[in-house]
Amino acid sequence: MTPTGHPPWHVVLVGRTDLDSALRHDPGVQLARVRTPIDAVGEFAEMVDPENPCPSAVVVGPGMLAAGEAADFAHAMRTIDPEVRLIGMGPQDGAAEAYDATLPARADAASLRRLLMLDSDSTAAGQAREYPAMHPPHSDAPPRALPPPASDSTAAAVNAMLTGGDPVAAAVADLIARTGGQAAFVAGEIAPANAPSAARVTHNTRTLGWLCTSGIEARTVEAEAARLGGWVVLAAQHDQLRRAAFTDELTGAFNRRYFNRFLAAAMDQARQRRHTVTLLVFDIDNFKMYNDKYSHAAGDEILRQAVALLTSVIRPSDRVCRVGGDEFAVIFHDPEGPRNPDAPQKPQSIAQIAARFQKQICEHRFPKLMSEAPGTLTISGGMATFPWDGTTPEELLDRADNLALQSKRQGKNAIMFGPGAQQVCGIGP
Repeated sequence: MTPTGHPPWHVVLVGRTDLDSALRHDPGVQLARVRTPIDAVGEFAEMVDPENPCPSAVVVGPGMLAAGEAADFAHAMRTIDPEVRLIGMGPQDGAAEAYDATLPARADAASLRRLLMLDSDSTAAGQAREYPAMHPPHSDAPPRALPPPASDSTAAAVNAMLTGGDPVAAAVADLIARTGGQAAFVAGEIAPANAPSAARVTHNTRTLGWLCTSGIEARTVEAEAARLGGWVVLAAQHDQLRRAAFTDELTGAFNRRYFNRFLAAAMDQARQRRHTVTLLVFDIDNFKMYNDKYSHAAGDEILRQAVALLTSVIRPSDRVCRVGGDEFAVIFHDPEGPRNPDAPQKPQSIAQIAARFQKQICEHRFPKLMSEAPGTLTISGGMATFPWDGTTPEELLDRADNLALQSKRQGKNAIMFGPGAQQVCGIGP
């Protein structure tokens, strides 16, 4: 909340403007600056929080969009948030209809503040602030309807991006659906030799790949290829952001944020399909001693190698997550379920995987431990299985944590199994 008690505006500045230095310290604004309109789509998608909506605005600098591009851009923005305020700066060359309002090229921050009703005297204390529909200033005409986008592929790409999909694949699929032809995107600087027709896909003069088509009008192909370059770049940027948001920087394992989301999703899927999800929680015994004796650099190296060892023995559908300092969680999740639901999960038994990892940790020669390696490093953990050991992510994690604590109390270097985990793994108590 701002000092006035109202949520701040999310403001994205596109291109060169004179507004960023003044707005950066404005308590009523959460500011982001991007170089191109396509970057703004990605940035804006990351900023929007459907659970905590805040008013949002995108300010496009002079000369950033031509008339046809502005319509596509506005359509993409409003696909993400129908209430977003779009503001253009400077001469628009026929693109003004895409915006809710325009400002002079040299407009100052005060002009934007007035447009967004951010000035303190524009809101009476204790009263709810309203955000009226805007239209180009110096005009008494009602707001003009936004022209339809030049291509529905824009909406398809944005929707794919918002749901974690590939915007490039979505745009190509939409092109196929609209034209009835064939199309594929092929990455690389050299055109495919056997493609009937290939249009170059570029971004900032750099060749990213080729839109290969058959049975589609050449003019349509060229227009789609021109748009596709931005989506290729945006898809790569989002992939990098996604990895950064969900990956532990030190070890390369997934982080706590990813753990919370994936475990909840895996359990929902398992509940619908009547499958199981098993959770292993463990930490490294006496890890603080190794940190104190051999340095934190040695401790970091132990954590990295432990994750590498664990990753080498799990199944492709399982997930290794670092949830604390030396605390890890492994989500054993098979989307397809066991071939025989009444039989233990063998030969790739979860119990076998855990035992193999325990053995590798104990036998591995950690260079940083010098004379005390191998044979000194052990783990203690607990294993719980949905639905018998817990029916919610919180219950399952709590059960696995308690079992891990029992392992510590009983002498360490052990993994305790809950009743459900024993049943799934086909082992006795």
